[in-house]
Amino acid sequence: MSQIISQKNNLQAMTQIEESTLKKMRWRLIPFLLILYAIAYLDRTNISYAALQMNGELKITGSQFGMVASIFFIGYFIFEVPSNVALHKFGARKWIARILISWGLVAFLTAFATGIYHLYILRFLLGAAEAGFFPGIAFYLTYWFPRRHRAGAMATFFLAQIVCNCLGAPLSGIIMDNIHWLGFSGWRWMILLEAVPAILLGIATFFVLNDSPQDVKWLSSEEKSWVKDELEIEAANSTPPQVHWWKILGDKHILYLAITYVWIVMAIYGITFWMPTLIKGFQAHFSNTVIGFLVVIPTVVGGIAMLINGWHSDKTMERKWHVVTVILIGAVGMFLLSITTNTWLSMLWLCLISVAAYGYIAVWWTIPTAFLSGLSAAVGLAAINSVGNLGGFFGPWIVGMLVDWTGTPRAGLLFLCASFVVGAVMLASFRPPVKQ
Repeated sequence: MSQIISQKNNLQAMTQIEESTLKKMRWRLIPFLLILYAIAYLDRTNISYAALQMNGELKITGSQFGMVASIFFIGYFIFEVPSNVALHKFGARKWIARILISWGLVAFLTAFATGIYHLYILRFLLGAAEAGFFPGIAFYLTYWFPRRHRAGAMATFFLAQIVCNCLGAPLSGIIMDNIHWLGFSGWRWMILLEAVPAILLGIATFFVLNDSPQDVKWLSSEEKSWVKDELEIEAANSTPPQVHWWKILGDKHILYLAITYVWIVMAIYGITFWMPTLIKGFQAHFSNTVIGFLVVIPTVVGGIAMLINGWHSDKTMERKWHVVTVILIGAVGMFLLSITTNTWLSMLWLCLISVAAYGYIAVWWTIPTAFLSGLSAAVGLAAINSVGNLGGFFGPWIVGMLVDWTGTPRAGLLFLCASFVVGAVMLASFRPPVKQ
């Protein structure tokens, strides 16, 4: 009897340590990382708001703007894996700080572009500078959160996109409509002012982030031991890591997920970069400020979907079908948007698309981290993200060409709908590796 009581007390003590550790890590890490990702997402996508003024001022066609939005992902693709290898070598604190400062400087320079080729070059450099940031953060979280708590942590982290659109979209519209200092256009001031936080936060990262739980003073020795033990058990049950990073790139499971991700990302960025322009097309008299506030509506719906999907996925420990379901909801929304002309019905379909655009992402990244660890996780996540983000190149570009060819966004939306469906079918067919 005394042995049973002792075991029960030990179990309660471990549960308390687990709860206190997770609470501390969430409050110490996630808010700061959330802010960093919000700035990254804003500097990546604010070109979509700039287009409302920039395209007319610089005489940019639909297909040219599609390339401006898309070429970011070529730089991102080329430098993604090397960046994550460097992060694994030099540590998250130094490398993430470097990424923030360099992309902030490039974003700042974009405000001074005077032609389409300037924009092509600077957007390419922005992608190269930002490469490694997102998979680096995803990999960084694997050093802190055990697998069964990861989707919830990732979902909270991805609230950055919600914060970005809920605050950044109206802010971008307000700046463009009201700030024209020194003869600069509103879109230039918008890009310039939104670039500065990346530089400042990059400097702050040196002092705020730590590379692992063992480096911090705000966890007790028991809490550090709990994290260490949990992660070691998971590593022992994961696929043995490859020794050479170039061999990891050839893993069939990583390649399959990367190609699957191309189709999903193609649809998401295809709609993301064109959403302000689409809303402008609903009602031509909408001001930039009104468009910014309207973008908030589907964003909030997507944020709620993301939190619910991440929470339910952790509760059931099921991953794949949670992603497939929301992606198919997005496909339905994309199809309905393509055949609807009513403004407010169109906003409803944008909300369905946002369920996919935000609802999938936190759960998606728990799929590869379920069988990857160590260097394999660093390189594997970077490979999936870099190849997958080629969809970010093709999506906006193809939509832009279809808009130029047909004069309406309908064909582009049907293409994005098909892209969602292909991604969902491929993921439904995925079978993770079985540990030998």
